[in-house]
Amino acid sequence: MERPSLKYLKTLSNGNEKFEVKILRVLITELPEELDNYKKALKAENYFWAAEIVHKINHKIAFFQMEQGFVLANQHELDLRDGKLNNQEEFLEIVTKILKFLPEYPEEPHELHCS
Repeated sequence: MERPSLKYLKTLSNGNEKFEVKILRVLITELPEELDNYKKALKAENYFWAAEIVHKINHKIAFFQMEQGFVLANQHELDLRDGKLNNQEEFLEIVTKILKFLPEYPEEPHELHCS
């Protein structure tokens, strides 16, 4: 399966490492919260809410240039809107992969690496 990448962030920042750290901090904060809300929505069987959360997370998947993951998450969102849980495990694997990738990047700009 594909791996998250910071290449888009590097391009977007045009070398501004403080900007890169700021964006990564937002992602490190938001993604776990969104995942928690996704799980709450599923537990409550509120598939519309879950689909809305998947939509938000899918932007982050695209940000990390995970094209196959983006397509899968998009389909998962559409399925949730139809009340189906297709691709749930695969979606969680993608998000988990990103979450494991994020902590590798410390607080200081000079310590960021592109993969």
